[in-house]
Amino acid sequence: MSLQFPCKAQTRLALLFLAVFGIISPPVLGQSQTTEIAGRRAKLIEQFPDGLIILPAKWEEKAMEQPFWVQDATFFYFTSLETAPGAILLLDGPLKQSILFSGPDPRSFGVPLPDLNVQNRPDWAEQSGVSAILPNTEFETYVRSRLKDGISTIYLDQPRRQTPSEAPTGMLEVSGFHRLWQQSIEDAFPEATIKSASAAIGALVWVKSDSEVAQLTQNANYSADALRKGMKGIREGRTQRQVEGEVVNACLQAGAEGPSFWPWVMTGPNAQITRVVRSFFDDTHLNRTFKAGELVRVDVGCTSGGYGGDVGRTVPVSGLFTPEQATIWDILIAGYLAGMDAMKPGQSIDQIKAASIDGMKKWGQNNPENAGLVTQMSAATGGVGWHIHGVGIESGETAEQVLEAGSVIAFEPGFSTTSDAYYLEDMILITDTGRQVLTLNLPYSSSEMHAFLSK
Repeated sequence: MSLQFPCKAQTRLALLFLAVFGIISPPVLGQSQTTEIAGRRAKLIEQFPDGLIILPAKWEEKAMEQPFWVQDATFFYFTSLETAPGAILLLDGPLKQSILFSGPDPRSFGVPLPDLNVQNRPDWAEQSGVSAILPNTEFETYVRSRLKDGISTIYLDQPRRQTPSEAPTGMLEVSGFHRLWQQSIEDAFPEATIKSASAAIGALVWVKSDSEVAQLTQNANYSADALRKGMKGIREGRTQRQVEGEVVNACLQAGAEGPSFWPWVMTGPNAQITRVVRSFFDDTHLNRTFKAGELVRVDVGCTSGGYGGDVGRTVPVSGLFTPEQATIWDILIAGYLAGMDAMKPGQSIDQIKAASIDGMKKWGQNNPENAGLVTQMSAATGGVGWHIHGVGIESGETAEQVLEAGSVIAFEPGFSTTSDAYYLEDMILITDTGRQVLTLNLPYSSSEMHAFLSK
């Protein structure tokens, strides 16, 4: 579906700011943003007119080693609140009302933070567009009263990717924000039928408003700048961690709030996808020294305004691809550019992949000596090896199967040999007539990469 909001192209989501001593205060909403957020809630209510949609904010403080606290993406999308720990947004389908239940004053190190409680911010309450802001001590009573009125279904969001239960079979789950929330709802309201609202939420999130596009365009600029600086920092003898730190600093120096995910600067065998994901369970983030002849996966993003970024390239440590590496890279680029050229509203993800395969085959027709390699690479476009996902509040949003005007996607094909792994990625806006690359001034072909690294 296509979601339209009455906001101007130049309107941007009000950027949230850090107050004194690092306490983040709820934003002051402009009228256009209030209208946009209220429109999102109304669209979701239209999808579920028979039940209650319950969307919680995150309630736990950030870990000490995390760079900043991150709000639940869905809660933020429908409220614009980056803070409000412990709050609950309830959308009442039959009444067409939005109610925000505010949690108690959060505490960190035992210190109460009343200014993070939205109920203590009447200025935000007046501007939010919700029907009421109530203490969460009234949440259970409200839900029970609506169930007694005849509502039988409660709709919840689901995690974007499968999470482990962290408990032996037969025991209650002990991890996973959405899992624990559903478990709690089921226990509190056993008479209700619990269903997922994730598909409808994903369809709304898939098409960005003008203000979201403006924010993501800015984040794409930040991210591309951080990528360029990270690429320039790669040379023999340095380490992945050193360049990761430079990428994070580049995000901050560009004007972003920090990285939207911890950078992947993975060299040699670490660039293989099985090693890339292994980094999530490694206390050194698979730190490795760059060696001549290796290729480096540089996958980075910067966050600002509650939205993320995601961009990347494959970089030769020596500054030059070997002849074999250059051939593989240029085949990948041929498929990549052909896939981008096919992007427009109505095209499916599968059609983009098919166009990419055709692009590689056309390259092979002009270079028949590499026909076998082209065939091998064309067969590797399935699964995670040739990936498209959305970019928004989360840097890695789930992609719908068909492109729509307003979709912002990350296009990231990959190919691996026994010794090397290749990958690149851009943020791309789908326009009314085609596509627009948001991550600008980055190299594509092997010759462009060599020229960039030699400057």
